[in-house]
Amino acid sequence: MEVIPVLPLDRLIFFRNIRTRTFFIVDDQLNRHALRESLAHLIRDHWRKLGARIANSQDKDGQLVYHLPEVFPDDYELFRWSENHNPGSIDRIEIASILKTASSEGVATLLPSLDDFDSVFRPSGWPFHLQDAPNAPMLFVHLSIFADATVIAISHPHVLGDQMGLMNIVKAWLGMLEGNPPPPMIGYMEDTLPGKKPFDEYPNSEVTKKGRMRIKSRLENVGTGLGFIPELALNPREDKRILFLPVSLVRSLRDRQSKELAGGNNGLPGLTNADIITAIMTKLSRLNTGNHMLSVSQTVNLRGRIPQLSSPDQRAAYVHNGLVYATSRFPFQQSLTLGDIALMNRQAILRTLDPNLIDTLMAVAREVTRRSQKMHICEPLEKSYHVSNWSPAWRGLDFSKALDAGAKEARGDKRLRLLVLGQGKESKFPYRFGATIMCKTDEGYWVDWAASRKTMKAVKMYLAKDPMLEEL
Repeated sequence: MEVIPVLPLDRLIFFRNIRTRTFFIVDDQLNRHALRESLAHLIRDHWRKLGARIANSQDKDGQLVYHLPEVFPDDYELFRWSENHNPGSIDRIEIASILKTASSEGVATLLPSLDDFDSVFRPSGWPFHLQDAPNAPMLFVHLSIFADATVIAISHPHVLGDQMGLMNIVKAWLGMLEGNPPPPMIGYMEDTLPGKKPFDEYPNSEVTKKGRMRIKSRLENVGTGLGFIPELALNPREDKRILFLPVSLVRSLRDRQSKELAGGNNGLPGLTNADIITAIMTKLSRLNTGNHMLSVSQTVNLRGRIPQLSSPDQRAAYVHNGLVYATSRFPFQQSLTLGDIALMNRQAILRTLDPNLIDTLMAVAREVTRRSQKMHICEPLEKSYHVSNWSPAWRGLDFSKALDAGAKEARGDKRLRLLVLGQGKESKFPYRFGATIMCKTDEGYWVDWAASRKTMKAVKMYLAKDPMLEEL
């Protein structure tokens, strides 16, 4: 048995117990037999680490490790596989039909929660958390096959990898269908990410700097949690939703806000659609709040941004977590425009891409892990909001090579349509303090988010009068 330590930056407390659930919805029938065989081939003969089990080490620290057989026995469960066959159309499933109808709307639209989709397309016996099935395979895969669609549900531990890592697994899996093996896995045993100097070599002023991921004292950590108690006590119940934002709406807001900002300073960086969506979610989540100090953070992926993961093969072969967090901290007030918040978000991301800051933030993450501290980017007695953007992960992902032979012939050159939904959070924690941009389709962006029932009621009323978000 090979015992491989889980990499330090994969052991953050936030990651430790999460099983990320991801749903790939493709508008045709896929070849389930070929998919199953190619995944087994990928794990058995190439990326063997994907077939390991995660366990606690026998050392005093009890850190997470991978247990990987030297040779996989014939009866070894490389992954948990299941299928469900439905002779009719996927449109007969209410939640799928609602999502399809929403994508034709040209306005911001509140949809049912991801839980409604999850309850239909995720097997009921699947674990939500890593500790729910301690000796289970890392990868759970379930196919729901319809006459006109296939839904591939995948559950994987967050300590294994982020969504870019999952994308690399799926691309390698699909490549096996055509006999194209992936490059050797990076990070199989070695720790490739920055921030590995002795921690005391980093200036204390940098590793404790407010307004970004930092080392906090025990008292500061207590104070950070206290800032959220009044909100949770007064409004304990949450309303979870998917928010659909048309591409045309987001582009229009970005263009308008960019022009308004440029009127005051032509040297400002250009805004992206993700910056605008971050601003939208920040403002919607605080429709009925007063002035307060706020830290807005966004996940930034390191693939292609550090020398260790710079080449195409390096980026494709790294499945583990490669994340850093860009943060803007500012006094929030209702008079702030979408452009104001989007610009601060863009500036924070550009600052974070500095190699020296990446190295410092990675060192902080390693030390936070060593101290078993929570990685909550928020100052004591203040507020925070976090946005994760998964949509770049699915760019260029093509399931056409997995089409059933009959479907491939009938389809011809017609491009497969792909919608990706999912969630990577612990169910016991509040969902209202962040949002996930799950994916971008031709029609728009699909955002998983939540708010207190009081705030969601205000959001519904607001969208009824301003569905284009022109006055937000």
